[in-house]
Amino acid sequence: MENNEIVKCLFCGSSATLKKKGITGYQQPDVFNIYHCPNCNTAFSLDRVETAKMYEDIYLNGEHVPGYDRYWKYARNVKKSRHPMAYLSKSEETYWSVGEAIKTVVQNKKTAKILEIGSGLGYLTYSLRSENYNIIGIDVSDAAVQKAKERFGDFYLHADLFEYAQQYPATYDVVILTEVIEHVENPLDFIRSIKMLLKTGGHTIITTPNKTFYPSEIVWGTEHPPVHCWWFSEESMNYAAKINNMTIEFVNFKSYYKKRPLVIDPKKIVEGESMPSTLDSKGSLINGKTSLAARLRFVLIEFGLIKGLYNFYKKITVVNPMVCKDRGTILCAILKKV
Repeated sequence: MENNEIVKCLFCGSSATLKKKGITGYQQPDVFNIYHCPNCNTAFSLDRVETAKMYEDIYLNGEHVPGYDRYWKYARNVKKSRHPMAYLSKSEETYWSVGEAIKTVVQNKKTAKILEIGSGLGYLTYSLRSENYNIIGIDVSDAAVQKAKERFGDFYLHADLFEYAQQYPATYDVVILTEVIEHVENPLDFIRSIKMLLKTGGHTIITTPNKTFYPSEIVWGTEHPPVHCWWFSEESMNYAAKINNMTIEFVNFKSYYKKRPLVIDPKKIVEGESMPSTLDSKGSLINGKTSLAARLRFVLIEFGLIKGLYNFYKKITVVNPMVCKDRGTILCAILKKV
């Protein structure tokens, strides 16, 4: 296979070019090819593989899986926090952006019906409920739903989005989708089903890793396939809104990064493309230790001044640093059903 191989973009249907061959998969011995579509600025992986068993293995070891372990930390800590949503917003720009977005689209907390899709361990739904939002969560994992109910209460449903949308059309004022769209096989069908769930004038809040922030030479700056089989950009989300006849706006992250500076070393992102698999062929963790960088991130979050000094150091020492300002590593799109 030559690096000029052209395939049909799985997202918009235009021509996509092979950018990297044989990238390491999340699980051994899988390897994937990465393609990029210049029309919608979307990167995607091929070939596609069944992931249900892999996700079972990830969640079985979740508290020890690098990158996923933070979700277990959040689930524990929101129960201890007097202000769960403030805790999440401080911990990660994803949850900060959801908090900002929901304040702009919900005028009446008591009457606005909100649904979180892919509620997982349940901590975001719980945190928004603590702010008096009328929200429930759904997830395809029955085990995740049961654990969320045990920990946070009876505010979660085991359901498939496509079936649920057929049963409850035009029911919700807001649908929230955090770090889910990059996992699904057919994201445009996913968004169509979300639109079906929304009332006219309703909004969906979607967060996902932001390809637009990174220079073009970075081929795959997100989780290894097939955990993430897409890497979306703002242009990707604009296309999704247009094809679904929805309006769109993006959350501006300026105030977040002003308080929590973040500087990215592009060299580290490129090196990450060649990082080894996380799971072996039997689904066991190859390395169950959270990286030093990940542990340091949590420490720095708790001590804002130290984090600021650390990022200032990176800014003056890293070659061609990427400084998060109005946009950063995560995008938050607000799509409206008109």
